Amino acid sequence: MRAILMVLASALALAACESGGAETGAFEAEIRRTAFGVPHIKAKDMGGIGYGYGYASAQDNLCEIADRLLTVSGERAKYLGPGEGDANIASDLYHRRMIASGRVEELLAGPATSVDTPTAEAKALAEGYAAGFNRYLREAKGKITDPRCKDAAWVREITALDFWRHMYVGQTVDGFFATTTGAAPPGADRAAIAPDLVPEDASGWGSNAYAFGREMTKGGKGVLLGNPHYPWDGVNRFYRTHFIIPGDINIVGISYIGMPMIRIGHNETLAWSNTVSTARRFGYYELTLNPDDPTQYRYEGEWVPMETEEVMVEVKRGDEITLGGRTLYSTRWGPVIESESLPWTKDRAFALRTMETGLRDPDQYMAVWRAKTVRDMKTALASRQSFRFNATAVDSTGEALYGDMGLIPNVSAALAEKCSISDFAKEQWEKTRFPVLDGSRAECDWATDADSSAPGAVGAAAGPHQFRTDYVLQSNDSYWLTNMFAPITGLSPIFGDEATPRSLRTRAAHEQVERRMAGTDGFGDPKFDLASLQQVMLSNRHYGGELVRDDVVAACRASGKPKLAPACDALANWDLKVNLDSRGAHLFHIFAEAGGIKFSDKFDPANAVHTPAKLDTANPAVLAALETAVDKLTELKIPLDAKLGDVQTETRNGVRIPIHGGAGPEGVFNVISVQNDSLEPEKGWTSIRHGASWIYVVEFTDDGPKSQGFLTYSQSTDPTSPHYSDQTELYSKKGWDDLLWKEEAVEAATVSRVTISE
Repeated sequence: MRAILMVLASALALAACESGGAETGAFEAEIRRTAFGVPHIKAKDMGGIGYGYGYASAQDNLCEIADRLLTVSGERAKYLGPGEGDANIASDLYHRRMIASGRVEELLAGPATSVDTPTAEAKALAEGYAAGFNRYLREAKGKITDPRCKDAAWVREITALDFWRHMYVGQTVDGFFATTTGAAPPGADRAAIAPDLVPEDASGWGSNAYAFGREMTKGGKGVLLGNPHYPWDGVNRFYRTHFIIPGDINIVGISYIGMPMIRIGHNETLAWSNTVSTARRFGYYELTLNPDDPTQYRYEGEWVPMETEEVMVEVKRGDEITLGGRTLYSTRWGPVIESESLPWTKDRAFALRTMETGLRDPDQYMAVWRAKTVRDMKTALASRQSFRFNATAVDSTGEALYGDMGLIPNVSAALAEKCSISDFAKEQWEKTRFPVLDGSRAECDWATDADSSAPGAVGAAAGPHQFRTDYVLQSNDSYWLTNMFAPITGLSPIFGDEATPRSLRTRAAHEQVERRMAGTDGFGDPKFDLASLQQVMLSNRHYGGELVRDDVVAACRASGKPKLAPACDALANWDLKVNLDSRGAHLFHIFAEAGGIKFSDKFDPANAVHTPAKLDTANPAVLAALETAVDKLTELKIPLDAKLGDVQTETRNGVRIPIHGGAGPEGVFNVISVQNDSLEPEKGWTSIRHGASWIYVVEFTDDGPKSQGFLTYSQSTDPTSPHYSDQTELYSKKGWDDLLWKEEAVEAATVSRVTISE
């Protein structure tokens, strides 16, 4: 009953917020737009920055932001129906549970001395953001042109509390929705068993990042590349922006849509990027259940009842809205979770434990914006530990930093060995590195280091990190080979693996460094600067093809199969790149996706960049994969030697924009991911799934930073916007846009200006 009352009270509070709008205050911002619609927001304080960002981002992405807030308020099913497989219901239950807990309000009202309590500056940023969004929404009333939410009842004004709830649950579409809201004891009415959570395939949903120190740069200062690979559609899209508070901050880069925080970018002396980390940021506890009551679990010799919550959601079915509920279960460790391999039986269940990042992000990022050096940045990251990614950074002195210093479960190999009580738990630790610990013993609690910023977290000093004056890079393998000359070793498997084969993309990244430093890549004298790193980024080499193409062709011709003869010729004539005019690249991609790249030689940890490298032509899977590729393309009437730009495109308003780039698992650095099952007859791929999204390069010089970049999928999600596809066209042509960090450069390039206040 308490949970029901809390849900209803929260719903009433939310309704009151909706009618009342954001908190009032004095907000002012100047928004200057330059080419491609990029907003440069200038204000006197963080409240003004949030205000300008809220207004500008709503202009470009109103429907996307409103849709995300529909999720966070737990009202997707109310307005959009139950969704496929009741996905909207699961999402609403998850978020309504969060709202009912009152945890966000508790954190906002915490002591000022706590790292979990947002500072006054962070609260002003949130309040300004809500006010700016609402101002634009009022101005746009009756004039919204984006068909996705035109005249939609779910588009509403927001509050700072909405923002903080968004902040609390995070940005990504959470895989915990169905697994935690569908968990039910044996014999109970239940939703369908959720599929297992699969560890992120960082080769796709990942990133590249280079940070070159003074030993490897032409100017003796820092040079950086940021290249995250994120979805081209949905809540995880990035948004280009620039924040200026005279005398305080000047930071240019990208935020997520709907969050006024530049997450990847540079200031006058520091530049950084993020990549998807291999560290496990959650774990499980295995519960021993009372044989007479599967809702009780053993803890320290006692049977402890699970906590229950009755959470209600509204669901639109046809023209009616009905009220439905579900009983949700939780333990001292966290919510009970259930999936295909984590069943809730009469004697066993599992609890999910996560690290609560809470509301730390705004203050964490503001500290990074104000950092001057990579040493400052490490100190800032260690104080709140809210980065959920690897950080790769460089400063104007020419020192580089790699670090994975977020809130990561403090589970050592010794703790995992002592507290893994089943074969299943031991297998999970060995194969997936997820801890599944005994939930019946207090001694199996995650450890807490002296410098941990939260209970159960590894302290920042113990996490993988290194400072270098040559280079660090990340392409989503573990920390081990961040620098090929100085591997990081001796850490818990919770962070990643060591002395194991690297992905072809990671190997390509290191090999590109070798070639650049030797001056053998065709891009001029050795060492890196802005121009040469841009060339490396978009050279579109296919490292996997370079390793095995000739052997594939030889095996193809030796087979004597008439059906394969055209494929032999197409691959032989392929230029081993993924440029728009590269012929046969799509054929090799489908061959590789079918499992055609099989190596015969062994991995050598002492030569990890270059091994393995020899195609196993005796393996029948090689030619079988090539036949699969030929059959598929023949069936769809797509020429085996077609140009990549003719078969790999992004469609915007009926126009197919040719897209270069290729698959990361095949050793392509410029990652573009498409789904083979989405191939269309005679056309190929007409939509990009994910891959290169924000690409930027910065070089520090005696005259300050020089930086260029672009957002591959463009600034706006509104198909009626002039900035719906302009940067996509720029990417297609391998163009670059000046990021305009300097005030005089912004002024000279300004195409529109508005000053708003309230």
